Amino acid sequence: MHRRRFKRLFHSVFTKLLVIILAAGFAITLTVVVSFTIIRFHNLSQFDRNLLLYAEYLTRDLGDPPNRARADDIARRTGLAILFDHPDRTWQAGNVPETLDLDRAWMRSRGKGIWVGRQRGHFLIRIQHGGGDLTFVASRATQHHENAGWVLSSMAVILFVVLGIAYLLIRRILKPVRALETGVTALTAGQLDHRVATSGSDEFRDLAEAFNTMAQRLSELLKSKEHLLLDMSHELRSPLTRIKVQLEFLPDSDARDSLRADVVEMESMVTAILEEARLRSSAAALNIETVDMNELIQSILEEFKDRPPGINSGNFEPVNIQADRDKIRMVLRNLLENALKHTPEDGEPISLSMAVLADHVEVVVEDHGEGIPESALPHLFEPFFRADSSRSRKTGGYGLGLSLCKAIIDAHNGNIDVASTAGSGTRVVVSLPVIEAP
Repeated sequence: MHRRRFKRLFHSVFTKLLVIILAAGFAITLTVVVSFTIIRFHNLSQFDRNLLLYAEYLTRDLGDPPNRARADDIARRTGLAILFDHPDRTWQAGNVPETLDLDRAWMRSRGKGIWVGRQRGHFLIRIQHGGGDLTFVASRATQHHENAGWVLSSMAVILFVVLGIAYLLIRRILKPVRALETGVTALTAGQLDHRVATSGSDEFRDLAEAFNTMAQRLSELLKSKEHLLLDMSHELRSPLTRIKVQLEFLPDSDARDSLRADVVEMESMVTAILEEARLRSSAAALNIETVDMNELIQSILEEFKDRPPGINSGNFEPVNIQADRDKIRMVLRNLLENALKHTPEDGEPISLSMAVLADHVEVVVEDHGEGIPESALPHLFEPFFRADSSRSRKTGGYGLGLSLCKAIIDAHNGNIDVASTAGSGTRVVVSLPVIEAP
């Protein structure tokens, strides 16, 4: 289940659009950072060249050998630190930054007797002059680095804000898609009166209106089909009655008995159709009373005690629900009949259990018979649907049993679920509110 949800989330349109936005934002950020880095290195290279030219000019100005007083004056006015290392004397003009370690500075040659390098953001130029090494140190512009960091941080914040706004806008724009998904789910579950709210003036509004029109036409089509079926069932009663009367005047024979059996079967089918329609139309008019589920189940088990392969049940704790006793009895009897019908007489017994939860009671009927094909599970509660396409009377009735059970349980604000695997058996769970009346 979790894997299916993850797969569905990964393939959703919303996720794809969000990934596109994030990818675009990352690409924009990467482009800005790379461009900023290229510009910075270009500026640094230009600064190196200018600083080298300036150092060469200062070297000539300091004289040969370098003049210490002149170096102090230059260091005071420019902010540079000037170091002179000679076997006979060593001096320093200006302040060398504490974070600078000259011994670990990375230097590269820029010609005979000239080296240029950096160390922790400080620019270094070393020139062989006056029999020793003359080193110029230009400290990094701290304010410029702070400004660059502030600019990058501001860009990152602005980018995240833009992505957040885009996320909210996409979520709002795609909200009708979620409403349509909910509508399709409701329609699939048989809620033909469900309609999708229409708003805006874009394609989603047209799609919602088309969905509502489809749902309306589908509802009208099914109602027309039900009315036609009921009318035909009513009209069939009279000719069937006349046929039965005429059969009584025929002499006894095998043909007469066969015709009588066929007429009885047709009459049973018509009665089942009319009963199903009557229960559906009057499902809301339930005869609600307090029902002891333990007592009701025990009375039903008494009816099936001699049916092979038998029914296993435990001791149920007493629990009262507000329900129509006769209709709940009809549901449980139908489920047990189906379980026994599709289980071999020498197979494992049917299992009947009940669990009392916080706000509802669950009744579970489970068999280990032939099971139901997976393709048939979504259609089990449709009227006249049977998993056995042969329509043989040996394998089932008219396909109205589970449809009636669904109508009755829905009228009680309950739920009925079927889980089955072909060849392994079927499990039916009926949930009913403990106290709540419909």
